[in-house]
Amino acid sequence: MKKIFPFLLCVLCGISVYAQKQTFDVISFTVPKGWQQKQNDGSVQLLATDKKSGGYIMAIITNASASTATAIENFKSKWKAAIADQIQLDGEPVMQPSSGGNGWDIETGSAGYTDNSGKGNVALLSATGGGQTVSVVIMFNTKQYEKDLSAFLNSLELAEVKQNENANPSSANTKNESKSAIVGLWTDYVLETTGYNTNGMPQYTAGYLRKEYTFYPDGTYLFRNKQWLTKTKDILFIYESGTYSVNGNRITIIPKQGKGEFWSKTSSTKEWGKLVKASEYKLENVTYSFKIENDPAYKITRLILSAGKPTQRDGGKFNAPNDPYEFRYSMRELESLIDNPPGLKTGLENKLFTAATEGTIQTSGTSTIDFAGTWINRSSSNNPGTPGYIENEYIFANDGTYSFYSKTFNQSISNIILKKEKGTYTVSGKQITINPTSNITEGWSKKNGTDEFEKLISSQKNSLEKATYQFTKHYFEGIKEWNLVLQADKPTKRDGPFSSNTLFSNAWYYSMTSAYKPAIVLPGK
Repeated sequence: MKKIFPFLLCVLCGISVYAQKQTFDVISFTVPKGWQQKQNDGSVQLLATDKKSGGYIMAIITNASASTATAIENFKSKWKAAIADQIQLDGEPVMQPSSGGNGWDIETGSAGYTDNSGKGNVALLSATGGGQTVSVVIMFNTKQYEKDLSAFLNSLELAEVKQNENANPSSANTKNESKSAIVGLWTDYVLETTGYNTNGMPQYTAGYLRKEYTFYPDGTYLFRNKQWLTKTKDILFIYESGTYSVNGNRITIIPKQGKGEFWSKTSSTKEWGKLVKASEYKLENVTYSFKIENDPAYKITRLILSAGKPTQRDGGKFNAPNDPYEFRYSMRELESLIDNPPGLKTGLENKLFTAATEGTIQTSGTSTIDFAGTWINRSSSNNPGTPGYIENEYIFANDGTYSFYSKTFNQSISNIILKKEKGTYTVSGKQITINPTSNITEGWSKKNGTDEFEKLISSQKNSLEKATYQFTKHYFEGIKEWNLVLQADKPTKRDGPFSSNTLFSNAWYYSMTSAYKPAIVLPGK
């Protein structure tokens, strides 16, 4: 699959030499001779089998569905729903470099799997563009269909995404960029290559070069640079932190601390060896002119820093002879791919992108915030011997008040624990502040040993915990569900431990219900 899928990416950018194609929604393809075809409402399935050997190959093409998620989010949700939840995989998907064309962002990955007939390979291509997503899944357990598979992949073609004619394909703000426009994680991630194959595709190694700026709304920043290259003996790591200021279209970066180091390698590109030595690195104040470009075709926002000369932190590389010393970084909404060496603390770990101080305060429940409703979080016990669950829920009202309930049921606990909290909340920018006015914990007996409330056993007032969260309303395409994602610097008594889902750091995920009423059936209801 590693050889096929880079070529597949090239094909999907619009290259096709096959005639007599058929089209399913936005994907055109040619069916290899002897393959069976079955079309459903939402997909078309192609299948070839060999009854003697037990070999098979299958391709599933889905129709396009609406999506507001990023390309990598669509890939992850589709991989889980269509592959990871259905078959026994041998490991995590091996990702190919991101690509694009015809207005699509394309992510591909593959993995081995095991079934009753032995070992096989599965791969997923997920394309995102124009507010929609589409996918192709390939599964096979034999090499006998290799020529057919190559022909099929070579015939695939995605229709060009129709962009909004009124949209500017590259909007560069060159007059007045505000400080808030800089806030976020900006990355320059490059994979190491050793040349190109006969198809013109780059030959990638396991190595990489990663640089990134993290600009916070309070005027502080963190810069990190990690280089793990197969051609070098050691890992290079650089970090610095300090302050920045924005004046029109100029940004001045003033580092306060930082250093460079060389670390030895292990057998894994994700691990650190031992500290070898310090590298030569000096702190350097630099004023850049900058601009931000939005590319709707590829759904990329770029930060372009122009220094007019090489810099210690960005290096001396430039993009083209006509734009020397322009350092380009892309906005990244997911987690950073750079990890710190063992023991290093920059002082900015887990710091959140809180709303800028100039943001106006709004009462929630307005059309711009759309908080009102019930949001639930339910986790089940992992111990099969003592089944149970904990369910937390927020109910946000249009008038700026809220209720919070938490129900704990477990077979190993004699009573049901019910926590009830009420108060008010305010929203400022991307922050929500919870101000409780009452908090009570109750113990209830179980009705016939079930999770139904029977009789009140105990009641206790608790201390009030005010908390401010950064929030995001995130749509998970794979499960067709809106989530309210709350992030904080540390766990709260109200929400409990952070979620194991690392899409957002230090976060809790609450699913939206369709009613303005408790999902927990309260006593007496």
